[in-house]
Amino acid sequence: MAPAGDGHSGRHSADDTATDEARVNYLSGDADVVLDAADQAELDELRALLADPTLWAEPPTELEDSVVGLITAESAATRGEDQVAGTPEISPAPGTPTSGTPTSGGPASGGPAADTPAAAPRDDRPFRMTGDPGPLAAVNDDGSPIDLAAARDRRVARDNARAAGGSRRRWARPGILVAAAAAVIAVALTGVLLLRDTSPPQRRFDVALSATELAPGASGDASMIKTNSGWEIHLQAVGLPRLENGQFYQAWLRNADGVLVPIGSFNEGTDVTLWAGVSPETFSTFTITKEAADGKQDSSGQRVMSGSAVEQH
Repeated sequence: MAPAGDGHSGRHSADDTATDEARVNYLSGDADVVLDAADQAELDELRALLADPTLWAEPPTELEDSVVGLITAESAATRGEDQVAGTPEISPAPGTPTSGTPTSGGPASGGPAADTPAAAPRDDRPFRMTGDPGPLAAVNDDGSPIDLAAARDRRVARDNARAAGGSRRRWARPGILVAAAAAVIAVALTGVLLLRDTSPPQRRFDVALSATELAPGASGDASMIKTNSGWEIHLQAVGLPRLENGQFYQAWLRNADGVLVPIGSFNEGTDVTLWAGVSPETFSTFTITKEAADGKQDSSGQRVMSGSAVEQH
């Protein structure tokens, strides 16, 4: 067995770096694959996602119309809003007149009112510009400042920790999904190849049976198929009266030298299965006789039907 983690085996210890092949094997249901906790948790999540039938469901035909309708409605709702309502708030410089504050020439001095626009409404988004005209300051929803330097340091530390994880190569979800799909297809193709019958066609002989004077009006046929156990014979005969109370029909195969091989007995000729250990290629004459349970193993000679086996191609 190749050592774990050498790229040729699906088995890995918890200390070894898991390969994409091991991950694909795990997703394909290989219970022998051993992964570290992080890999296994991530693959379990992916396997659960793949098992969700909604992932493969076709979206409803009306989904596109619904999305377009929602976007249109949202656009119409926001089109009439104040254009500056969504812009960062800039604190006014000292002395800058604001709404409600009289200006020179305004009503306080008896002059006409100044055409001064009202200040933009306050934007409560997490990031906005404050101060006048100081640098931008990022604040939380509660107004407390965000320490951007500390956030940047945390991000750098997290990236360094991922890079320090050794030679483990990170793999993208689309890539593993493609690999998993390829594995499923490979398993399906393997099953098809295994189920396909690659053995040569079975040999088959057919027999058309005709009646003798002991069973006038009888007719029938038999098919003889080669199997590993011998020749399986299916017989259908009509016009033969049922025999019982110690009497029965016996089927035989006979070769050119007159050697008889018994291939089974029955009471009536409906849906009869017989077996032969000799080939109909050399034992080509098929006969049926009337027999009695009298302790004699030889044929009674009371032949009721006979025919010759012909190979089918």
